[in-house]
Amino acid sequence: MTEMGIWLLAITLLTSGLVLIFFLLGKRLEPSGADLSIIRDVVQFASVILNIVAVAVAVGAIQMSATRFRETREAGQKLHEELATSKKSLEAVVATAQTQQALLASSLADSKAQFELMSDQLKQREAEVAVAVAAPIPVPATTPLVGLLYGDLEVSDMANPIVIRRGGEFTRITFNVRNKGTAPALKGVVVVIADPPTVLIDRADGRMAERRSYHRFESMLSDIRPYASAQDDYTLQLDLHGVLPDNFTLSLNIFGENFEAVRRKIAFHVSE
Repeated sequence: MTEMGIWLLAITLLTSGLVLIFFLLGKRLEPSGADLSIIRDVVQFASVILNIVAVAVAVGAIQMSATRFRETREAGQKLHEELATSKKSLEAVVATAQTQQALLASSLADSKAQFELMSDQLKQREAEVAVAVAAPIPVPATTPLVGLLYGDLEVSDMANPIVIRRGGEFTRITFNVRNKGTAPALKGVVVVIADPPTVLIDRADGRMAERRSYHRFESMLSDIRPYASAQDDYTLQLDLHGVLPDNFTLSLNIFGENFEAVRRKIAFHVSE
């Protein structure tokens, strides 16, 4: 298109030059005689024709320029529309990216909350397992459950030493062996050991003259029925004699055929 415009401009300039030449020739030939009138007429006619051609070329150049301007404007408008479309597409991409970023942040927050919840549940479960491991294993209801009492109190629940009075020839203490289960406790054996060994132990009203260790007492137990049905205990009465210090301990161990062993270490304080 640019090349055609250059050709039209060249033709216009050439035509204008020819018109100028013919005009000058017409002026030079004007003072001549009548014999040159024909040539002058031809020159004038040619000038008219060239002027017409020049005008036509100028009109064509103007039309081509207008067409070029219109095409350029349409191309610019199309380019502007494409830029607007690209801008909208870019804005949509940015909005999508922002939405995805927000979703990702929300997902990360939810994942963090779920992780913290799972961590708390795991810690709670570990604490429950630790408590379950530390707790005593429950004894089935169909088995005997033997306990040792002093008075009406479980020996294992006593935090302070048991206070007893010093007797004359001996000092008597009484324990109760109770079966808190639902089945009889069979073939029981009780072993009592005094510390220090200067404390001598015998069954009440049944002192043994000959034995290997006088600070150690051992005896069979009769079968102990469940307390819930029998409402009675096995009574173990012991006589302490010898040299009783102000403070001593008795270790009681009760074994049996069908119940868990009972081991207790009991502190005593002797008052006057």
